[in-house]
Amino acid sequence: MKSIVVHAGLPKTGTSAVQAFFSTHTDELARSGIFYPQHRVDTNGVSAGNAGALMERSGHLFVASRREVAGTLEEFEASGCHTLLLSSEAFLPELPGIAELLPPEARFVLYVRDPLAFLESDYNQRVKRLSHVDPFEPSPGAYGGWLGHEHLYRALDSETVRSRLVLRPYLPELFVGDSLLTDLLDTAGIDTAGLGDLSLRKVNLSYSLHALEIKRALNVLPLGPQLQERLDIHLQSCPLGPTTYTLIPPADHERLRKVADDELHALALRYDIDSLEPMRELLRAKPQKPFHPQQLTDDEVDAVVRHIATVGKRLTRRIAQTLAEHPEIELVYPSLRDSFAAAAAELGEESAPPKRRWWRRG
Repeated sequence: MKSIVVHAGLPKTGTSAVQAFFSTHTDELARSGIFYPQHRVDTNGVSAGNAGALMERSGHLFVASRREVAGTLEEFEASGCHTLLLSSEAFLPELPGIAELLPPEARFVLYVRDPLAFLESDYNQRVKRLSHVDPFEPSPGAYGGWLGHEHLYRALDSETVRSRLVLRPYLPELFVGDSLLTDLLDTAGIDTAGLGDLSLRKVNLSYSLHALEIKRALNVLPLGPQLQERLDIHLQSCPLGPTTYTLIPPADHERLRKVADDELHALALRYDIDSLEPMRELLRAKPQKPFHPQQLTDDEVDAVVRHIATVGKRLTRRIAQTLAEHPEIELVYPSLRDSFAAAAAELGEESAPPKRRWWRRG
């Protein structure tokens, strides 16, 4: 019997990592009877996944599309595979509409993360990708609300979705096979024997605290998308500063842990879901990560700038030039001006590219 498995996130639950694996193992999946439509992946290994397989663009949003669903089902039928596997966080807001268009055997898989970890991860992503400049705010509603920005509740309110939904905890201690990939494949009922190495490549790496603060400080500059992308990639490789930390003060952590636990409990009661109860128990007993305030010394700022200069010479010169051109811009760390100016001076002038010959060789 043929099956359809739609993985729709939630946000901040490793979706990009499993999509990177699927997109680079389509042949192995096909040999095992799994049809996974190809999709693009950016330099960070991030993409919209299979969004276009079931949806179409409407302005800047994706909406469920009868035409795209029909086309994907035709491709699936022609593939000769027994399982259609699709993955995209973009599916989540449209799950009720998608469920109406898919055959009744389609199943939906969602992962729920610790709300506190989601809150901090959401903040970090806003600093990395959306030029956020404000310090972290320890509030459930600060960045659109935790637990998937309310889209989870909308999906669960649909009987068509809820009756075919598997809700899994995003917590390594509870993964089947000790990884998100093996847990997802097991939940989907997919045999992993022919898939080879199931190791997940790390994509869209988190910043250290020092890198996060420098990115937040530089977000006020008009660097443009290309320089921002280069800065992001170089800061992902920055080894300076704590990598295991929390921005939530201990007093706020205790308060938010109680609020998060109450919300997970209310979710279980409202929709008669007990799959998240083991996660609740583990999270209540889990110690908080070391708290670090968002404050760097001038020496720490300078060390990160020197790292950037080592791995990105042109980027360093461009940032130093932008800082010199905009003396009116206030910086969270004013010493950035001197650090970039000094780093750029040490690099010297940028050499001009070699001139092209206008005649042909030979």
